[in-house]
Amino acid sequence: MTTVGQIYDFIDGFAPFRNQDSFDNSGLCVGSREQSAEKILLALDATVSVVDEAKERGCGLILTHHPVIFHPLKALDISYPAARALSFGIACIGCHTSLDSAPYGVSDMMVDVLGFENLHIVPEFNRKDPLNGAPVGYGAMAKCPKMSPLDLAKLAKEKFGSAALRWVDGGSEIETVACGSGACSEILAAAKEKDAQALITGDVKLDVFLEAERIGMTLIDAGHYETEVIALPYLARKIEKQFGAECIISRADGIVKGI
Repeated sequence: MTTVGQIYDFIDGFAPFRNQDSFDNSGLCVGSREQSAEKILLALDATVSVVDEAKERGCGLILTHHPVIFHPLKALDISYPAARALSFGIACIGCHTSLDSAPYGVSDMMVDVLGFENLHIVPEFNRKDPLNGAPVGYGAMAKCPKMSPLDLAKLAKEKFGSAALRWVDGGSEIETVACGSGACSEILAAAKEKDAQALITGDVKLDVFLEAERIGMTLIDAGHYETEVIALPYLARKIEKQFGAECIISRADGIVKGI
């Protein structure tokens, strides 16, 4: 029997939980290591709908990117996904910033989705591995065929399936692109310093768009969900290959819609 603990330890081997950012709560948030994980539901977020789906489909573990307990809980009402999962006997593991900043992280997956050449350069380091002191940070740098900002924006929309896309034109052709999964616009200046002409990320605020225009960087907001959900098939493939456990991508994930 594959257990929750075995899945946790396996993920910890390629995306160490110790390297999560200080604000994060990645790891085993609900349940115990001894529980069965023969059937796993994968989602970006463990919402109530996702928890109900896991129960309906007989999954003993929900594996998400964002941890089911991110902010402190003040009650254990079953309208809270964590309490609901616990009441159903379903374990929850989240691998958030630990996967974002892994040697092959979600930003590297963005590069692969775009079909670009990964330069294996991290734009910005913000902490150190407590075990070996190695620098840990966010983002990936890539070489791309020379293209206009508009063409890059169109490509990002197509490849990530963005319902809507916001962007600002940096005013120059693009040959080097930085990618930052989720809300990663804080690496804008670092990407510029490493000679990128563009950054693709999500959840960009207006003031960051204005700063990008000022410094001559094309900045593309392809969506938080869209730039991170790409991690789910990657995790599913690795777990299925290692354990033979059944991994199911949630059909209830992604509650925000676009028109």
